[in-house]
Amino acid sequence: MTQFRGIFGILTASYKEDMSLDEKSVRSQVDFCVKAGSHGIVVPVNASEFIVLSDEERKDIIRFTVEQAAGRIPVIAGVTTQSTYQSVEFAAYAGKIGADGLIAMPPYGARATDDEIVEFYKRIGDAGRIPVFIQNYIPPVGTAMSPSLCVRIMQEADYARYIKEETQYSSQVITEIARFAEILPKEKYLGTMGGKAGRYLIDEYHRGVCGNMPACDIVDIDAKIWNLLEEGKEKEAIALYNQAIPLMNMEYMYGYVLYKAVLKKRGIIDCDSVRVPGGKRLDKFDYTELDRILKELEPYYQV
Repeated sequence: MTQFRGIFGILTASYKEDMSLDEKSVRSQVDFCVKAGSHGIVVPVNASEFIVLSDEERKDIIRFTVEQAAGRIPVIAGVTTQSTYQSVEFAAYAGKIGADGLIAMPPYGARATDDEIVEFYKRIGDAGRIPVFIQNYIPPVGTAMSPSLCVRIMQEADYARYIKEETQYSSQVITEIARFAEILPKEKYLGTMGGKAGRYLIDEYHRGVCGNMPACDIVDIDAKIWNLLEEGKEKEAIALYNQAIPLMNMEYMYGYVLYKAVLKKRGIIDCDSVRVPGGKRLDKFDYTELDRILKELEPYYQV
């Protein structure tokens, strides 16, 4: 089964001024990720505002991404929904059009039982017939799963081979998952990737992750950090990581609002509007701070 490794940048769901999905900006993000050295692409997931996309838009954004990537780097399709039935439909679609993998949280809204969660991952894997990332994420949208449950899923679900870990104390959970997974044949557990905007990337690397899935706004820098670690140049990796931490912290605070602001400033998308209600928007002080941070990061851009 495919071995995924490295930085897999998450695309945003970019909109036009009328708030309809902007195919041009989605495809632009794909090209940016490829040029920036991203090792893979993920969409649509939390950083993509997946919860406010229609079923048609979700299929469209996966299709745009697969078409534009054109096999240059792998595409992981997000298929989280409120029911197993819906996720199976998206998984089958993603597999049919050429996605390289799937990622999903268990159905949200009402918490599924452990048995239902295992069955969920069995069914989406069987529908897509491509490797599956188990996304371990906090409520209310996510379901925080124990390391033992994650390993049980990999034991029983044929295509569940990876985990994306981003619950509380995620670094320690990554270590626990690896310990629990020692009971599995090597082909059953292919690795864990971190998330959380890459804030803990150095620590995660020391704990043996196979990658990280941050938003794609500075995926060139994230990928450079990873490549330096892989080359054994840890001091250089840490120095670059330290330059990026102020932006990573701001990303973690504001999420997709911040990702889109950066992508627009870098000329990758045309509009930085978001659909999700209730979230904070950047004020004039935030923009001043963001401009300061980006000015200091510009010398490290790879694109």
